[in-house]
Amino acid sequence: MLKNLLYILLLILTLPSKAQENPFPVDSLPYDAIINSTLGGKRMKYFGKLDFTLSQAYFENWVSGGENAFNGILHLDYNFNYSNRKGWVWDNNLMISLGGNRTSSSKILKKADDRFEINSQLGKQINQFWNYAIYLNFKSQLLPGFRYYDEDGVEKKDKLTRIFSPTIIQLGVGWYYKKNSNSWVNLSPLSARGILVGASYTRNLQEGQKYFGVEKGKTSLLNLGASVNGFFKLLLMENITIENKFNVHANYIRKIQNIDFELNTILRMKINRKISSNLIAHFLYDDDLTGRLQIRELFGAGLSIDL
Repeated sequence: MLKNLLYILLLILTLPSKAQENPFPVDSLPYDAIINSTLGGKRMKYFGKLDFTLSQAYFENWVSGGENAFNGILHLDYNFNYSNRKGWVWDNNLMISLGGNRTSSSKILKKADDRFEINSQLGKQINQFWNYAIYLNFKSQLLPGFRYYDEDGVEKKDKLTRIFSPTIIQLGVGWYYKKNSNSWVNLSPLSARGILVGASYTRNLQEGQKYFGVEKGKTSLLNLGASVNGFFKLLLMENITIENKFNVHANYIRKIQNIDFELNTILRMKINRKISSNLIAHFLYDDDLTGRLQIRELFGAGLSIDL
């Protein structure tokens, strides 16, 4: 009798209970939610990198000539990602880069780098890698920019830009492909792109003259087109990685043959956990801004902190 009761008790304990059933059957969950979500049904992830890069040159009695120079750049790249069991994915990136340059031939501290950029993608999952998405890109600067020149042996400068002038905002709808945090691309067949500037910079323009593509007396320029932007990171060899961000925009309305593009490549060579050497190569072509290829290259070693 006791033996039979034990069998019955064991059977009852092993039977599934409604209270123990998974309220979210695996087959009904989006793929990425299955992979990334925690037991609570939501997932948030914060991560980033803070780099402080220095480069310096010193000459004394150097017969072949040279100029003393010091360059410092602070670069922040920070991410916030969110996804839930209903298939919503929201990825955000903040990038701030500020730098200064001082040379022995000038008394003026000049700007070496000034970038402020926000990227945000809100998507609804189609399958494991693809999402319907809305994409936002915000690019500007934080410090004023100047044109430097020499007049009768005196250094002078003219203010050309200021904080948030110009500002470039791009908003698009389409599809978002994300394999992992090291590889993603956004396809937006419908993309609006606006350039915003301060009224003081266009008020006194000559007829036909433009300020970052904005006409006299106006403060904005709006274009409609298509865009492709993305990011991929590769491990070249141990302690050496390369990160690439790119953005391509084609205009449907004005100068369709002109395609604006941007490629920002960072080669990171890690010396140890805190010190690394970085090579930055930045290529930018925007017909509204200048109509010529812009190139920015920075190289130096410094402190690198994972956030």
